[in-house]
Amino acid sequence: MKNDKMKKNKIYAILIALSIVSFLFSCVEDKGSEITLDINEIKISGIELQYDRTSYFDTLRITPTIECSLENFSEDNLEYAWFFCLNSESMTDHKHEKIGSERELVYKVDVPPGTYTIYLQVTDKSTGIKYDASCTLNTSSQFVRGFYLYGDKPNGLVGLDFVSMPMGKDTVLIKDIFINSQPIKGAKDLIFTGRDNGFNALWAVTRDNQYSIEYSAQLEKVDIVPDQRLEDRIYATISSVQKPYHLTNICPGTWGPQCISLSGTARMRLIMTENEIFTCNMVLSEAYGNPINRDNITTEQLFKPYPVAFYSAAESSVSYVCFFDMTNHCFKKPGHQIMSSAIKCDKPAVDSETPFFFDQNNYTPVRQIVYGENGYRNAGRSYALMKDADGNYSVSAFTAPTEYASDPIKHYAKQIDLSVARDFARASHYAFFSGQMIILYSVDNLLYAYDYNRNDLKVINLGAEITYLAMEHQSSLTVTDFIVATYDSTKKGLVQKYSIADDVNAIRITPHEKEVWKTDLKVVKVVWKFSNY
Repeated sequence: MKNDKMKKNKIYAILIALSIVSFLFSCVEDKGSEITLDINEIKISGIELQYDRTSYFDTLRITPTIECSLENFSEDNLEYAWFFCLNSESMTDHKHEKIGSERELVYKVDVPPGTYTIYLQVTDKSTGIKYDASCTLNTSSQFVRGFYLYGDKPNGLVGLDFVSMPMGKDTVLIKDIFINSQPIKGAKDLIFTGRDNGFNALWAVTRDNQYSIEYSAQLEKVDIVPDQRLEDRIYATISSVQKPYHLTNICPGTWGPQCISLSGTARMRLIMTENEIFTCNMVLSEAYGNPINRDNITTEQLFKPYPVAFYSAAESSVSYVCFFDMTNHCFKKPGHQIMSSAIKCDKPAVDSETPFFFDQNNYTPVRQIVYGENGYRNAGRSYALMKDADGNYSVSAFTAPTEYASDPIKHYAKQIDLSVARDFARASHYAFFSGQMIILYSVDNLLYAYDYNRNDLKVINLGAEITYLAMEHQSSLTVTDFIVATYDSTKKGLVQKYSIADDVNAIRITPHEKEVWKTDLKVVKVVWKFSNY
C-alpha cells in the first residue's frame, strides 16, 4: 500500500510539473479549470502562417474558422482574445497586448517596421479550457522607396508628402508627413544624400535658412532635427565667408536604387552654399575647413560658385568634379588630386575655342551660366546653358574630369535660335534630355521642348502654373523620363511623370497615366528615395 501511495504521489507531482512548464511557456495566460464533463475540442483554422503588411498604413484582417467537436455547441459559449506580441528570444523580455475580442480581427498596423507574432486564444466559457493559434506579422516601411514631394502648403508653411512605391505593392501618395514644429515657411529646395553613416542626410532649404530633417524609414512622420545646424560642421577661419550660410547643394546625392558615392583616394563630401564650396574627408569626420573656391592659397577672396558640382554620371562612383566660377566666368576644378585636401581651384590646363572656351571671358560679350546639370548615360555628359549681355543663349556639353590630372572633355556647343524657341528668355525652369540635343523649359503653364540640333519646337499647355521641371533618372534608371509639377489655387498641386522619345527625327512627349499624384502642395522639388535608413 505504501508503494502504491508513493507511485500515486509521483504521478501527481509529474502532472503538476507538466502543468507548470506548460504555464511558463505559454504566451497568453491560461487560468485553467476543473473538467468534469465531456470536453468540447476546438479546432482553429483559416489563419495563414505569415502576413506581410505596411506599417502605419495597412490594416490586418483575419477571419478564422472555428470547429467544435460537440454537436449543437453554440459559439455563444466561446470567448475570443487576440494578442499582439513583440518577438523576443528571451521569455523574460516578452511583452504582449490584447488587440481584439471578436472572432474576426481587424487591426490597424500602427507599429514600426519589424517582425511580430499575433495570437488568437479561444476559450470555452463552460469549461475554461483555452485553445490558441498564432501567425507571424512582418511589417515593412512605407518610406523606403518612393518620391519626396516638397513645397508650400496653401497657408504658406512648408509641407512634405511621400509617394510610397514599395516593391510588389501599389503606389500610394501619403500626404503631410512633415510635422514642421518650428514652423518654417518658404520652401526652396530639398537635398537628400541618400546615406547617413552618422551624418546629416536630408535637408529642407527655405528662402532664408536650411534645416536638418528626420528621414528614418521607421517613422510615421518626420520633423526638424533639433540642434543640427550647418554652421556646427564648418570651421572656416578666413574672413570672406558669409554667415549665415545658405545651403545650395550637397554632393554626392541620390542616384538610382543606390547612391553615388564620392570615392577616389579619400572618401569625401562636398557642400556648396551661395558663396562657398567646402569639402571634407568623411573617413575622419564631417568637419569642413576653409572654402576651396579661391584662386590661390594666399588670398581670402572667394569666387561665387554656380550651385552644381559637375561630375560624370557614367561612373559607378564619383572621384572628381568641376565647377563654374560665376565671378570670373570660367570652368574650374579643385586644385588637388584629393578633393578633400584641396584649398583652392584651378583653371583647366588647356583651353581653346574648339568647340567652346572654358574661359567665357574669351567671348564678346562675356558669357555667364544660366543653368547647368549632370546628364545620364551618354558618356556621362554634363550640360551648361550660357547667356551673354546681348541676350544670346548657347549650350555647352562636356564630360567632367575624373581626376585632377584631366581637364573636362568638350563635346559640342550649340546656339539657341530664339526665333524658334519662343519665350526662352522668360523660362522659369530648364532640363536637358541626355538622349538627344533637346532642352525642356517652362513658361507659366506652358511646357516647351526645343531640339537645338534640328531647330524644332513642341509646346504643351498643362493648364496650370509649372512649379517644378526636371529629368528623372533615378527611379527607373532611364534617360527618357522627366517630372513636372503644376499648381492651381483651386485644384492645388499635381505631379506627373512623362517620357520623351529618344528619336533623332521628332519630339514626342508621352504622359505616364498611372504616375500622376494630386497634392495640396505647391511643389518646388521632387526627390527620389530608396533607402532603409
